[in-house]
Amino acid sequence: MILFLLLLIVAAGIVAVYAASGNAGTHDVTLWQWHWSAVPDWVPVVLTAVVFGGLLLLYMIYSGMVHGVRVGSMRRRVTTRESAIIDLRRDNQRLREENARVRSELNGVDRGVAATSGEREPVEATTAPDRSRSAAPYRPRASFGERVRAFFSGREPAGY
Repeated sequence: MILFLLLLIVAAGIVAVYAASGNAGTHDVTLWQWHWSAVPDWVPVVLTAVVFGGLLLLYMIYSGMVHGVRVGSMRRRVTTRESAIIDLRRDNQRLREENARVRSELNGVDRGVAATSGEREPVEATTAPDRSRSAAPYRPRASFGERVRAFFSGREPAGY
C-alpha cells in the first residue's frame, strides 16, 4: 500500500515535469453532456491520479482505524488476562505459604503425639530438622515468553 502511494507520487512528479517542460498542448474534452475546450493534456492524468490517490488515502485511514481497534481490543483482553494471572499467582503463593505453615504445625503435633504415645521411645525434635521455616518461598521459574518480555521492557538483564 505504501509502495503504491510512493509510485503515485512519482507518477505525479513525472506528469508535472511533462506539463512544465513546454508540452502545453490542449484539446477539447466531452463527458456525457458536459464539454470543456482547451483543456491541457496533463489535466486528465492529474485528475485520475488525484481520484485514485484520494481513494487510496481513504482506504489507508480505514484500515488503520480497523487495525487500531483490533490492537486495542487485544490489549484490553491481554491486560485482563494478565491481571487474572497475577491474582492467581498471588493466591497460589499465599496458599503455598499457608500449606507450609500448616505442615510445620502438623509436623510439630505429630512429634508430640509420637513422643507421648504407647511404649515407644520418645522421638527427639532435633532428629528431623524443620526445613519449612528456613526454605525460601516458592517462586515458579519464569517462562521463556515472560523472560523475553522482561528483557525487552528493560526490567531484567538477558542472563539465564
